[in-house]
Amino acid sequence: MSQITTRGWSFERDVEAFAVSGVDGVGVSIVKLEACGKSRAAQLLREVGLPVSCLTSSGLFPLGDADGERAALARTREHLATAAELQAACLLVLAGGSPRLAWEDAAARARPLLEQLLPDAERAGVRLALEPTSQLRMDLSFLHTFDEALDFVDTIGSRWLGVVLELNNAWIERRLSDNIRARTDRIALVQVSDFKVGTLAANERVVPGDGDIPLARLLEQLAAAGYDGWYDIELLGSAIEQEGYAAVVPRALARVRALLA
Repeated sequence: MSQITTRGWSFERDVEAFAVSGVDGVGVSIVKLEACGKSRAAQLLREVGLPVSCLTSSGLFPLGDADGERAALARTREHLATAAELQAACLLVLAGGSPRLAWEDAAARARPLLEQLLPDAERAGVRLALEPTSQLRMDLSFLHTFDEALDFVDTIGSRWLGVVLELNNAWIERRLSDNIRARTDRIALVQVSDFKVGTLAANERVVPGDGDIPLARLLEQLAAAGYDGWYDIELLGSAIEQEGYAAVVPRALARVRALLA
Protein backbone atom coordinates (compact mmCIF):
# COMPACT_ATOMS: atom_id res chain seq x y z
CA MET A 1 0.00 0.00 0.00
CA SER A 2 1.46 3.35 -1.03
CA GLN A 3 1.38 6.17 1.47
CA ILE A 4 0.13 8.33 -1.40
CA THR A 5 -3.21 6.54 -0.96
CA THR A 6 -3.56 7.87 2.59
CA ARG A 7 -2.26 11.32 1.76
CA GLY A 8 -3.96 13.01 4.71
CA TRP A 9 -2.64 10.58 7.34
CA SER A 10 0.68 10.86 9.13
CA PHE A 11 3.49 8.35 8.73
CA GLU A 12 2.70 7.01 12.19
CA ARG A 13 -0.97 6.47 11.43
CA ASP A 14 -0.14 4.81 8.11
CA VAL A 15 2.12 2.26 9.78
CA GLU A 16 -0.43 1.44 12.45
CA ALA A 17 -3.37 1.15 10.02
CA PHE A 18 -1.40 -0.80 7.40
CA ALA A 19 -0.17 -3.28 9.98
CA VAL A 20 -3.71 -3.84 11.31
CA SER A 21 -5.01 -4.33 7.75
CA GLY A 22 -2.36 -6.95 7.00
CA VAL A 23 -0.56 -4.96 4.32
CA ASP A 24 2.48 -6.85 2.99
CA GLY A 25 4.66 -3.79 2.38
CA VAL A 26 4.57 -0.03 2.19
CA GLY A 27 5.44 2.44 -0.54
CA VAL A 28 7.04 5.20 1.50
CA SER A 29 6.35 8.85 0.71
CA ILE A 30 9.44 11.03 0.97
CA VAL A 31 7.30 13.92 2.19
CA LYS A 32 5.83 11.86 5.02
CA LEU A 33 9.19 10.32 5.83
CA GLU A 34 10.80 13.72 6.24
CA ALA A 35 7.93 14.94 8.40
CA CYS A 36 8.28 11.92 10.68
CA GLY A 37 12.06 11.82 10.70
CA LYS A 38 14.08 9.05 9.09
CA SER A 39 15.22 7.35 12.28
CA ARG A 40 11.76 7.38 13.83
CA ALA A 41 10.16 6.13 10.59
CA ALA A 42 12.65 3.28 10.23
CA GLN A 43 12.02 2.25 13.82
CA LEU A 44 8.25 2.23 13.32
CA LEU A 45 8.57 0.04 10.24
CA ARG A 46 10.88 -2.39 12.02
CA GLU A 47 8.55 -2.68 15.00
CA VAL A 48 5.67 -3.91 12.84
CA GLY A 49 7.81 -5.80 10.32
CA LEU A 50 6.69 -3.84 7.26
CA PRO A 51 9.13 -4.04 4.32
CA VAL A 52 9.45 -1.06 1.95
CA SER A 53 8.51 -1.61 -1.68
CA CYS A 54 9.70 1.79 -2.84
CA LEU A 55 10.55 5.33 -1.87
CA THR A 56 8.55 7.92 -3.79
CA SER A 57 9.34 10.22 -5.55
CA SER A 58 12.73 11.74 -6.33
CA GLY A 59 14.45 13.24 -9.34
CA LEU A 60 12.31 16.07 -10.69
CA PHE A 61 15.24 17.42 -12.67
CA PRO A 62 14.54 20.93 -13.99
CA LEU A 63 15.91 20.04 -17.40
CA GLY A 64 17.85 22.84 -19.05
CA ASP A 65 18.64 24.55 -15.74
CA ALA A 66 22.21 23.46 -14.97
CA ASP A 67 22.22 24.66 -11.36
CA GLY A 68 18.80 23.12 -10.74
CA GLU A 69 19.90 19.84 -12.30
CA ARG A 70 22.95 19.65 -10.01
CA ALA A 71 20.81 20.35 -6.95
CA ALA A 72 18.28 17.70 -7.97
CA LEU A 73 21.10 15.22 -8.60
CA ALA A 74 22.47 15.77 -5.09
CA ARG A 75 18.99 15.43 -3.60
CA THR A 76 18.37 12.18 -5.49
CA ARG A 77 21.65 10.76 -4.19
CA GLU A 78 20.47 11.52 -0.66
CA HIS A 79 17.19 9.76 -1.40
CA LEU A 80 19.07 6.73 -2.71
CA ALA A 81 20.99 6.54 0.56
CA THR A 82 17.73 6.79 2.50
CA ALA A 83 16.14 4.08 0.35
CA ALA A 84 19.11 1.83 1.12
CA GLU A 85 18.70 2.47 4.86
CA LEU A 86 15.05 1.44 4.60
CA GLN A 87 15.99 -1.55 2.41
CA ALA A 88 13.56 -0.32 -0.25
CA ALA A 89 13.44 -2.29 -3.47
CA CYS A 90 13.53 0.84 -5.60
CA LEU A 91 13.54 4.63 -5.66
CA LEU A 92 10.87 6.15 -7.88
CA VAL A 93 12.33 8.88 -10.05
CA LEU A 94 10.49 11.56 -11.99
CA ALA A 95 12.68 12.51 -14.93
CA GLY A 96 11.59 16.14 -14.92
CA GLY A 97 10.98 18.24 -17.96
CA SER A 98 10.67 21.66 -19.50
CA PRO A 99 7.98 22.94 -21.86
CA ARG A 100 10.72 24.81 -23.73
CA LEU A 101 12.55 21.62 -24.73
CA ALA A 102 11.71 19.21 -27.52
CA TRP A 103 11.36 15.59 -26.38
CA GLU A 104 14.75 14.68 -27.84
CA ASP A 105 16.43 17.62 -26.10
CA ALA A 106 14.83 16.70 -22.76
CA ALA A 107 16.03 13.11 -23.18
CA ALA A 108 19.54 14.32 -23.97
CA ARG A 109 19.58 16.37 -20.75
CA ALA A 110 18.09 13.60 -18.59
CA ARG A 111 20.23 10.70 -19.82
CA PRO A 112 23.61 11.82 -18.35
CA LEU A 113 21.95 12.74 -15.06
CA LEU A 114 20.56 9.24 -14.68
CA GLU A 115 23.84 7.68 -15.83
CA GLN A 116 25.64 9.58 -13.06
CA LEU A 117 23.28 8.01 -10.52
CA LEU A 118 23.75 4.41 -11.62
CA PRO A 119 26.98 3.75 -9.67
CA ASP A 120 25.26 5.15 -6.55
CA ALA A 121 22.25 2.90 -7.15
CA GLU A 122 24.47 -0.17 -7.54
CA ARG A 123 26.41 0.63 -4.37
CA ALA A 124 23.16 1.18 -2.48
CA GLY A 125 21.55 -1.95 -3.92
CA VAL A 126 18.49 0.12 -4.82
CA ARG A 127 17.04 0.21 -8.31
CA LEU A 128 16.05 3.50 -9.92
CA ALA A 129 12.50 3.32 -11.27
CA LEU A 130 11.49 5.93 -13.83
CA GLU A 131 7.84 6.87 -13.51
CA PRO A 132 5.98 8.08 -16.63
CA THR A 133 3.27 10.64 -15.92
CA SER A 134 0.11 11.95 -17.52
CA GLN A 135 0.73 14.39 -20.35
CA LEU A 136 -0.93 17.00 -18.15
CA ARG A 137 2.07 16.80 -15.80
CA MET A 138 4.84 18.02 -18.06
CA ASP A 139 6.36 19.64 -14.98
CA LEU A 140 7.08 16.20 -13.53
CA SER A 141 8.41 14.31 -16.52
CA PHE A 142 8.95 14.36 -20.27
CA LEU A 143 8.12 10.64 -20.25
CA HIS A 144 4.39 10.03 -20.54
CA THR A 145 3.96 6.41 -21.62
CA PHE A 146 5.29 3.07 -20.44
CA ASP A 147 6.37 2.33 -24.01
CA GLU A 148 8.55 5.42 -24.46
CA ALA A 149 9.98 5.10 -20.95
CA LEU A 150 11.05 1.53 -21.80
CA ASP A 151 12.67 2.72 -25.02
CA PHE A 152 14.50 5.48 -23.13
CA VAL A 153 15.72 3.07 -20.44
CA ASP A 154 16.89 0.63 -23.11
CA THR A 155 19.22 3.30 -24.53
CA ILE A 156 21.01 3.34 -21.16
CA GLY A 157 20.97 -0.41 -20.67
CA SER A 158 21.57 -0.86 -16.95
CA ARG A 159 19.84 -3.38 -14.69
CA TRP A 160 19.85 -0.67 -12.02
CA LEU A 161 17.44 1.43 -14.06
CA GLY A 162 13.87 0.29 -14.66
CA VAL A 163 10.40 1.66 -15.31
CA VAL A 164 7.27 1.93 -13.20
CA LEU A 165 4.25 0.30 -14.84
CA GLU A 166 1.50 2.61 -13.64
CA LEU A 167 -1.61 0.77 -14.83
CA ASN A 168 -3.89 3.80 -14.54
CA ASN A 169 -1.70 5.61 -17.06
CA ALA A 170 -0.63 2.70 -19.27
CA TRP A 171 -3.67 0.43 -19.62
CA ILE A 172 -4.82 1.90 -22.96
CA GLU A 173 -1.38 1.92 -24.57
CA ARG A 174 -0.62 0.27 -27.87
CA ARG A 175 1.88 -2.60 -27.45
CA LEU A 176 1.24 -2.88 -23.71
CA SER A 177 0.83 -6.66 -23.80
CA ASP A 178 3.92 -7.05 -25.97
CA ASN A 179 5.96 -4.82 -23.66
CA ILE A 180 4.88 -6.73 -20.57
CA ARG A 181 5.88 -9.99 -22.20
CA ALA A 182 9.12 -8.90 -23.90
CA ARG A 183 10.51 -6.38 -21.43
CA THR A 184 9.43 -7.78 -18.09
CA ASP A 185 12.92 -7.37 -16.67
CA ARG A 186 12.62 -3.59 -17.10
CA ILE A 187 9.57 -3.37 -14.81
CA ALA A 188 10.77 -2.14 -11.43
CA LEU A 189 7.33 -1.69 -9.83
CA VAL A 190 3.67 -2.06 -10.76
CA GLN A 191 1.24 0.57 -9.46
CA VAL A 192 -2.33 -0.68 -9.21
CA SER A 193 -5.44 1.48 -9.20
CA ASP A 194 -8.61 1.83 -11.26
CA PHE A 195 -10.24 4.43 -13.48
CA LYS A 196 -13.81 5.15 -14.57
CA VAL A 197 -14.12 5.90 -18.27
CA GLY A 198 -15.46 9.42 -18.72
CA THR A 199 -13.44 10.89 -15.87
CA LEU A 200 -11.86 14.15 -17.00
CA ALA A 201 -9.13 14.59 -14.36
CA ALA A 202 -5.86 12.66 -14.48
CA ASN A 203 -5.65 12.10 -10.73
CA GLU A 204 -9.20 10.84 -10.19
CA ARG A 205 -8.74 7.16 -9.36
CA VAL A 206 -11.02 4.60 -7.73
CA VAL A 207 -10.60 1.43 -5.72
CA PRO A 208 -9.61 -1.54 -7.92
CA GLY A 209 -12.78 -3.17 -9.20
CA ASP A 210 -14.83 0.03 -9.07
CA GLY A 211 -13.67 1.22 -12.49
CA ASP A 212 -13.10 0.05 -16.05
CA ILE A 213 -9.44 -1.02 -16.22
CA PRO A 214 -9.23 -4.75 -17.11
CA LEU A 215 -7.06 -5.44 -14.08
CA ALA A 216 -7.60 -9.20 -14.08
CA ARG A 217 -6.28 -9.51 -17.62
CA LEU A 218 -3.31 -7.22 -17.01
CA LEU A 219 -2.26 -8.90 -13.78
CA GLU A 220 -2.58 -12.30 -15.45
CA GLN A 221 -0.27 -11.09 -18.22
CA LEU A 222 2.28 -9.88 -15.68
CA ALA A 223 2.20 -13.21 -13.86
CA ALA A 224 2.53 -15.13 -17.13
CA ALA A 225 5.52 -12.98 -18.09
CA GLY A 226 7.22 -13.89 -14.82
CA TYR A 227 7.01 -10.54 -13.07
CA ASP A 228 7.70 -11.18 -9.38
CA GLY A 229 8.18 -7.68 -8.00
CA TRP A 230 6.01 -5.43 -5.86
CA TYR A 231 2.47 -4.35 -6.66
CA ASP A 232 1.84 -0.98 -5.02
CA ILE A 233 -1.75 0.16 -4.53
CA GLU A 234 -1.65 3.89 -5.22
CA LEU A 235 -5.00 5.65 -5.05
CA LEU A 236 -5.88 9.32 -4.99
CA GLY A 237 -8.73 11.64 -5.88
CA SER A 238 -12.12 12.74 -4.66
CA ALA A 239 -13.68 9.25 -4.53
CA ILE A 240 -10.89 8.07 -2.21
CA GLU A 241 -11.21 11.11 0.02
CA GLN A 242 -15.00 10.83 0.22
CA GLU A 243 -14.99 7.14 1.15
CA GLY A 244 -12.23 7.64 3.69
CA TYR A 245 -8.90 5.90 4.05
CA ALA A 246 -10.05 3.60 6.85
CA ALA A 247 -12.53 2.00 4.45
CA VAL A 248 -10.45 2.28 1.27
CA VAL A 249 -7.29 0.55 2.54
CA PRO A 250 -8.78 -2.84 3.52
CA ARG A 251 -11.22 -2.84 0.59
CA ALA A 252 -8.50 -2.11 -1.98
CA LEU A 253 -6.19 -4.65 -0.38
CA ALA A 254 -8.84 -7.38 -0.53
CA ARG A 255 -9.65 -6.58 -4.17
CA VAL A 256 -6.03 -6.73 -5.34
CA ARG A 257 -5.29 -9.90 -3.37
CA ALA A 258 -8.29 -11.55 -5.00
CA LEU A 259 -7.00 -10.53 -8.44
CA LEU A 260 -3.55 -11.92 -7.69
CA ALA A 261 -4.79 -15.19 -6.17
